[in-house]
Amino acid sequence: MQTAPTPPGLLEPSRRVLFVFAHPDDELPYAGLISRAPIQSRFLWITNGDGLAQEAGMGLGEYADARRLESTVAMRTLGVKADQLRFLGHSEVSIYRNFTLLADPSARRHEVLGLFKAIGAQVEAEVKAFRPDVVFTLAWQGGHPEHDLTHIATRAALRDMPEVRFFELPEYELANTVLLRFPPWRRDPVHEVLLTPSELGLKKRLEGLYPTQDRIIRQFRTALSVLGVLSLLTGRRGGLDGFMSRETFGPVPAKRDYRRSPHSLDALEYVGDDFEGTPIAYSTMIAPLADALLSRNLR
Repeated sequence: MQTAPTPPGLLEPSRRVLFVFAHPDDELPYAGLISRAPIQSRFLWITNGDGLAQEAGMGLGEYADARRLESTVAMRTLGVKADQLRFLGHSEVSIYRNFTLLADPSARRHEVLGLFKAIGAQVEAEVKAFRPDVVFTLAWQGGHPEHDLTHIATRAALRDMPEVRFFELPEYELANTVLLRFPPWRRDPVHEVLLTPSELGLKKRLEGLYPTQDRIIRQFRTALSVLGVLSLLTGRRGGLDGFMSRETFGPVPAKRDYRRSPHSLDALEYVGDDFEGTPIAYSTMIAPLADALLSRNLR
């Protein structure tokens, strides 16, 4: 897999750039890219991040409010104003429950799909209202079902806008063994942003602005430190700073088949992820909503 610099002119001041994320904090790994985005860029989050409220000992609404505030403060630190932010506020708990209902033969599928169609319609409305030139969203990776939902909803919103340049941002897959990078077998182009020391310093400072995610961030830092050391084998700057100073993204293939899972095997997607004991599976939960969102009529 070969990497290349950011395409010329992609982030020039006149561009209208839209970022679409699943959860508050998904923006953190791309702080450098965000800091380079044009001043009129817009940022959209689909969920309210309430999925770990119980673990934190907080109510769903209280936890969701805390996470929204964290992202708002972090974005302000990056120079992004509050009026550039859009939070759709969909409950993770509700989304996961509907994932499992899609695989339940006794459920009324048309009613279950209503939530996902509503999400798709909202994303489409935001896209058409903003009229972006460039869109970044989370990569389709089989690492987190809400990341893939976000990607598919964004893909659907852009299906009649071929002129928009559409890119995906890798976060993780294969039980977190591939972190913030595309796997080496990716055939499509990969672009790389190399952060300056000041950009890296700002990105590291942002980590302390997400107290509700402290445990997860520390776990990621440990894993990224290992990957940073391994990167020395490629002749690149190693260690955690070396890994964090590089942010990658790639163009979304126009003819990707979302009816098949990213790794073509359910066992490799969303490893260990479940809702109240029901494992999350691509073929029975994500593929049906992809078919619904990518159809011509969302309503």
